[in-house]
Amino acid sequence: MQKSLFLIFLVVGNPLVSIAQQHADCSSAMQICKKQVYHIDYLSGEGKDVTEAAFVPCFLNGESMGQAEENSIWIAFEIAKAGTLTFTIVPHRKEDDIDFVVYRLPANGNCSGKQIVRCMAAGDSQATDSPCMGATGLREGETDTSEDAGCTDPRDNNWLAPLRVVEGEKYVLLISNVTTRGPGFSIQFGGTAKLPCDDEPPPTPKPTRDTVRPKPSSQPPTTPTPDTAKPVYSIGGREVEVKETLRVKMRTLKLKIWDKQIEDGDIISIYVNDKKVISNLYLTSKPQEFEIELPAGREHLITVHAEDFGKAEPNTARVVINDGEKEYVIDLVAERKKQQSIRITVE
Repeated sequence: MQKSLFLIFLVVGNPLVSIAQQHADCSSAMQICKKQVYHIDYLSGEGKDVTEAAFVPCFLNGESMGQAEENSIWIAFEIAKAGTLTFTIVPHRKEDDIDFVVYRLPANGNCSGKQIVRCMAAGDSQATDSPCMGATGLREGETDTSEDAGCTDPRDNNWLAPLRVVEGEKYVLLISNVTTRGPGFSIQFGGTAKLPCDDEPPPTPKPTRDTVRPKPSSQPPTTPTPDTAKPVYSIGGREVEVKETLRVKMRTLKLKIWDKQIEDGDIISIYVNDKKVISNLYLTSKPQEFEIELPAGREHLITVHAEDFGKAEPNTARVVINDGEKEYVIDLVAERKKQQSIRITVE
């Protein structure tokens, strides 16, 4: 069993922080203060207090008999601004089953008063392409707050609903590799909430020749209505560039998305206009399917935004859009300074 080091520090600065396992107890949790990517290199053992995550409800029907702590690390954080909080955990070895528990701490931060708010124990020993294996976490669009051990229900997957957090709240996240000792994971935090060290978003740059511009018109400007698509010049401080324009018949679209090149840890989000509709999606070599509903308005933009570039830049996603009548295949590239978009015109 690895000895835990009672060292609490703030992790700031470099957007890609690589950390060996040191925080195997709640009392010595790794303190973070910024939403970014963290790489945990190694997991082994359960720390000194082996009872602090015992009899966890979503683990009770599994082989661990309720013990959620196995080859584990604890990560603690405080909320500086209310909103939603998401995260994506990607195992460094894709055959590994990564589980987690999110606890809300009392105001004094004492671990003895922690309360479970999210519980993920889903897994599948039969297939690495199971919906209960691979990347896991909290993401927009999910409604479950807990997933029991195994993967027997047709609706089981590796994802839970985002946290709705309030300023001043404190949380601690337990992450375990229940498959084996050694390999770690990467975790990317997201959502609208802010942690104490998060920067304010950069100002929107002035439009350039390559950015999306509203069509010139001889008519005087009018007050926007719900039927008028709002022009989007940038997302996350990166310019939006339209690669292709499609005409669709329906507002309900089915999307398939996968990594066009080598699966290397790319994480993206999908925006419709300026609203994030798919959050922190880990791109794999196999298509992942989603359904989105376009809002009112005749023209809209579907944009791929890079959250993590993995081992190599840029992120290149193959997107298939089906409106019920036709299927369109488009490759979109997301870079550090700009990202590509599809303009959708609803007929």
